[in-house]
Amino acid sequence: MFIGLGGHMGYKFWIIRSLKVFIGISVLLFIVELLKQHSIEESIIFAVTWSFLATMVFIGSRVYQSRKGVECALCNDTSDSGDKNT
Repeated sequence: MFIGLGGHMGYKFWIIRSLKVFIGISVLLFIVELLKQHSIEESIIFAVTWSFLATMVFIGSRVYQSRKGVECALCNDTSDSGDKNT
């Protein structure tokens, strides 16, 4: 059973999932960098760069695991979940 990009879960699911992960990590890293007294510009660059990389690793691993049929109760992205677009 194929659940990867464009498969059972669909592109909309993965785009929304990517945005949620990216925004969450970006905000967290931005705040941490500001607390470390870095400039706003440096904080934004750092947060966006590392958020992008972390999001790609997370989504890549979830797509890989989905294709293998590995379920993730925390991720709520299995075929029996009620709302597949959140």
